[in-house]
Amino acid sequence: MNIRLNAALNDPTLETPALVIDFEHITCTYARFERAFPSGYVYYAMKANANPVVVQHLARLGSGFEIASMAELQLALDAGVDGKRIICSNPIKHPHFIARMQDVGVYAMVVDSTFELEKVARYAPGARVYVRLAVDNTGSVLPLAGKFGVDAATAVDLCDQARALGLEPIGTMFHVGSQCLAPANWVNAIRAAAEVWRMAAEHGHNFHFLDLGGGYPAGHYHTPSIPTVEDIGADVMAAIATYLPQRDDLMLVVEPGRGMVGESGRLLSAVFGKAERGDQTWLYLDAGVFNGLMETYEGFPPVVSHLDDAALVRPLRTYTLAGPSCDSCDVIARDVVLPEVQIGDRLVFFDAGAYTNEYAAAFNGFPIPAFVPLLPGEQETRVGEAIYDLVPG
Repeated sequence: MNIRLNAALNDPTLETPALVIDFEHITCTYARFERAFPSGYVYYAMKANANPVVVQHLARLGSGFEIASMAELQLALDAGVDGKRIICSNPIKHPHFIARMQDVGVYAMVVDSTFELEKVARYAPGARVYVRLAVDNTGSVLPLAGKFGVDAATAVDLCDQARALGLEPIGTMFHVGSQCLAPANWVNAIRAAAEVWRMAAEHGHNFHFLDLGGGYPAGHYHTPSIPTVEDIGADVMAAIATYLPQRDDLMLVVEPGRGMVGESGRLLSAVFGKAERGDQTWLYLDAGVFNGLMETYEGFPPVVSHLDDAALVRPLRTYTLAGPSCDSCDVIARDVVLPEVQIGDRLVFFDAGAYTNEYAAAFNGFPIPAFVPLLPGEQETRVGEAIYDLVPG
């Protein structure tokens, strides 16, 4: 654990639950994405962590933003981001949201149905649009296939319809699934996209926009062998050279969300209850499925440790971890092996920078984790200090 995070987590004034984010880590990760995709543009997927401080920090680094809602659009605008640095990859959009994006000059928005095309044409006449393709999600921890995306023939047909409606079809996008552990998925999807581009060219379309979507994995604590952004970038750039050669006008977009912020965060939680139920020992934490750890319910196994290194010498025990609410679904994980845990101990969940607070709600009155930013240099926060006063603008 790095020194900055360790010091913040061990601050005795830090109340739990708390989400501690290291902004120096985000800065380094942003630079890695820029190097891994040297001709690409980074559009941060705001849904991963839409805290205004995170958005403002990435805006200062030069990131574009991928948004899905009116609220996310406003966060980007409040951070001083020009509409040309914003795209919308949500295939289903409210009419008022579409109109507002048109008003502020959002660069382009995705479509994957005739109904959405007609809606965009009505509320954002002349807008740039790109089509979401359905691609293989095998190898991702959380597959996203089924809800969105179309096949190649339908994609070209939608582009023809878009042109007839006065819209400007500019290219395609895809999503290989959340926490994708198979770089070949990007390669296969680029090959499929190139075929759509070839078919579209025969219909008179001149594409320039290729959005690789998200899915970039984070969490070396979870899976030490996960592909790095450098691994994925090398395979992607080779695939671009193979399947879309000599495209000087190509606008290559990546939408990292978890991959940008996931490893920057630690969730600190306290154990306030313990019970023996049959052959299981249950630990009850002040953070659970509904207020910070929803992703464990979706199949992401937590990586958790004692905060106090002195506890690591205790004998190992097997526990079921549960949250504080009265809902029986509020079970974080089973068969978790930890050095013996006592009431009052604090546990740290790793790789918690993405989705922790985005999914959280104060269900049953239990609070969502406090947001504790470790800002670079002189802006580094002291625990308990008002975070918004630290960020200019």
